[in-house]
Amino acid sequence: MTDNLWILFAAAGVMVAVIVTLSLLGDHYTLNNIKSKTVGDGQHGTARWATDAEIRKTYALVPFQVSDWRVGKNLPDVQGLVLGSTSGKNGITALVDKDDVHCLMIGASGVGKTAYFLYPNLEHACAYGMSFLLRTQRVTSPATTAQWRRNTMAIMFL
Repeated sequence: MTDNLWILFAAAGVMVAVIVTLSLLGDHYTLNNIKSKTVGDGQHGTARWATDAEIRKTYALVPFQVSDWRVGKNLPDVQGLVLGSTSGKNGITALVDKDDVHCLMIGASGVGKTAYFLYPNLEHACAYGMSFLLRTQRVTSPATTAQWRRNTMAIMFL
């Protein structure tokens, strides 16, 4: 036999030895030895709703007064992304994430991506004076805030 054939047999032998070793070790290392935990003891995570204190600590609470903003009154003093809102006797309060964040919104049609996320963020961005890039195939989004944007900020067309 040639030397190349012996090298092939040696490589095959090493591969078989590795496979046999792994199969023997597989019987000793199983998930059956993990302590059984009841549900709620961290087995499936510890997710929960945020408390009011955690929400106030995480987000800036901005009174969402669009009618005032459009005439230049009570403009917000926090820059950020509107991620939610609460409503009460004093009106609507926006939950603004003031960190330097980016956001990708994904949702099925009709779930409110435009009405409950895009429009509030456009209103807040225009009122604060933030710059943003609006790239959309929908005619309604830019048209809805066109007059407001024209009056409150410089627009650059790319």
